[in-house]
Amino acid sequence: MNATTTSAKSPLPASRESSRSGLDMAEVEALVMRLKAQLATLSGASILITGATGWFGVWLVDTLCTADDLLQLGIRITAVSRNPERFLARFSKFGADPRIKWIESDVRGLGKADGGFSHVIHAAADNAAGADPAAQLQLHDTIVEGTRRTIAAAGTACTNFLFLSSGAIYGPARRDCARFEEYLDSRRDPSSPPNAYADAKRAAELICHEAAASGLGVRIARCFAFVGPHMPFDKHFAIGNFIADAVGGRPIRVKSDGRALRSYAYMTDLVHALIAILVDGAVGRPYNVGSEESVTIAQLAHRVDRVAGGRGVVIEGAPSDPGDRYVPDTTRLHTELGWLAEVALDTAIARTAAWYRARPTYPVTP
Repeated sequence: MNATTTSAKSPLPASRESSRSGLDMAEVEALVMRLKAQLATLSGASILITGATGWFGVWLVDTLCTADDLLQLGIRITAVSRNPERFLARFSKFGADPRIKWIESDVRGLGKADGGFSHVIHAAADNAAGADPAAQLQLHDTIVEGTRRTIAAAGTACTNFLFLSSGAIYGPARRDCARFEEYLDSRRDPSSPPNAYADAKRAAELICHEAAASGLGVRIARCFAFVGPHMPFDKHFAIGNFIADAVGGRPIRVKSDGRALRSYAYMTDLVHALIAILVDGAVGRPYNVGSEESVTIAQLAHRVDRVAGGRGVVIEGAPSDPGDRYVPDTTRLHTELGWLAEVALDTAIARTAAWYRARPTYPVTP
């Protein structure tokens, strides 16, 4: 495992000041001030973040560095990535930051902690492996073994461990339930390779519960669907593809009949939820994270077209399951931790489209 650093400076957009990763600095600073009370508990913290250069990871690292700038928390971050060199070539301000130690490693290759961490955010492993059975099995192994390795790396000093799970663990929606609630059982078929991601997340949650029973302060965030800067615009995320089409001057193409229901929370609301769960969540308890505002895929396409100034929507009409829903119930997150989604969907689309429009060479995923 190698530490990678660089002292070069990254350019800022001419229009307004941006953060280390090119986010709107005013937006990140406002998020930090909203989380000031929770972030204050991280004073002097040593934080391990896996998946640090992924979509969620870069938002977390950027927010924590900005929080340290504004609140003088004295935090230290150990950031794990399979390819930090490529990431730092794009966002070199992170490499020049003495608070961050970079570890180049697959999460399955993590060793035991050499210094001990007070906090861990395990955000490694995305769900973009594709349908190939071998890739699915590798993804399953990365999630399950990676969780074991990250728990081992946490060390005995760790008091707060956050595992980023997924709403995918619930499986197909029940006909009698408009939103997924935390108590629902999974209905996934474990013999089906495309379900490897969901099954691995369930297995990883079990590992986390075992660790919690042994005294590790594990919390679980079951993340649903999100939109915002740094998201992949060229993969399997419908809203990312729609924004890319609209910004690129192409008609938005919906390959299905558009009846499936989804919901999308903006990234500042996600980070708010993750920090709240990390510092205040109940040990061993899962919390759904996402928006409760449901929208059909067809409605979503038309909203992106309207907000982002697209060239129309084409519904290609392949039949879809009218019961296909992926919408969380976030009552637990609200009642126990006081979280509410604050950014409306149209605003989230507009901010994301503007960010993407200013970066025509993006969608290279970190």
